[in-house]
Amino acid sequence: MKTETNIHVGSRMHLSPEEMVMIQAEINYSMIYLTDGTKLIVSTTLKILQQRLADTHQFARVHRSYLVNLNYFHSYRQGICQLSNDLSIKVSRRKLKQLREIKN
Repeated sequence: MKTETNIHVGSRMHLSPEEMVMIQAEINYSMIYLTDGTKLIVSTTLKILQQRLADTHQFARVHRSYLVNLNYFHSYRQGICQLSNDLSIKVSRRKLKQLREIKN
């Protein structure tokens, strides 16, 4: 699923949703993990980025601090979400049901 639109992530930076693997909240900043292994820190909150990415239907909030691109979701086991690029993150108990519904 390829989209032609880029999302404004902060300052003058725009990124394609396909190149974002995961976004992690860092107080009022967000750390964006990209497919090529690089990390970007932007001064935009996770909530705002989630709103901007809502139209893509590719991202799910699996924890208070994490937004995950479902295209890179690999597996889930014992509260840990494994992504296809060897990143692993914690999934909150309340978001687990939502994650299971999305992936089925």
